[in-house]
Parts: sequence; structure tokens; C-alpha cells
Amino acid sequence: MSEQVSPIFFSGISMVTAVPVVALGTERVESGEKYRYIYNGGATTASVGLGLNRIAGATTANSAAVCSVSGDQCLGFVKHVAIPSAEYGWALTRGLVTVAVASSASSQSAGIKGLGLNGLVATYITGAFYIQGELMTAIVSGNSGSIYVNMA
Repeated sequence: MSEQVSPIFFSGISMVTAVPVVALGTERVESGEKYRYIYNGGATTASVGLGLNRIAGATTANSAAVCSVSGDQCLGFVKHVAIPSAEYGWALTRGLVTVAVASSASSQSAGIKGLGLNGLVATYITGAFYIQGELMTAIVSGNSGSIYVNMA
């Protein structure tokens, strides 16, 4: 049996800062869920429940923004606390997160999902979407539900 020592983190997964506290891209496991440390390089705050995609042309692979291109590859979902623009925080890459469907958007059935516009989940389209996770129950327009994401 091998013994592994987990790294010690001096900040929680709900901590958001204006300067990085660990290296971008650092991954960690908390309560059985996996997170990645990212920089919100987008122009808007990434609210809880929204998916983040990599910013094309960014100098780091872990510079993210609220998804604006339906079907794009997701870096993670904001789970615990909103990450303002130009700040650093933790995005969930494996685990359960509550997501919403905008009141103007169509309802979502349970099943395999991709990342849609405005960081919301979207119906998976073969060849056009990256699979991001599985919606556990149907979400009626304007409501929320749980999705199990697995991007790692």
C-alpha cells in the first residue's frame, strides 16, 4: 500500500482573489469533487451555476470566461461563489453542481449535455458539442436542477 500526501491549501474552494494564491491550472479534490484554479478573463462576473470556457488566444490555458459560444469545451462550472471579472477562483471539473435554465430559454430534459450560450447547459449534439456532463433531472424553463460534470 502506498501512502500519498495531499498538498496543503491555505485557501478554500470558495475563496476568490484579485491576485493568484496558487498556480493557474492547479487541481484539487475537496469532499470527493475535483476543482481547477482559473482566472476569469471575461468581461462579466461568472455567477454560480454557469459554465466557463477557455478564452481563445489567451496567454494561459486556464484563462476562462462565461461561455459565449454554444458547444464550446468547458473548463469547469462555478459552484460555490461568483468569480468577478479579472479575479481568480476555483471551478468544478468533476462533481455535482446546480445549474439554471434562463426563463427565456427552452426547458432541458435529463441526460447528456453540452455547454450552451451564456454558460448554461444545452442539449448535446453529436459532433457539434463537447460532452460536459449528465443532467440528473429535467429542468423546466426558469428553474434549476443538478448536473454531474466530468471534465477530468
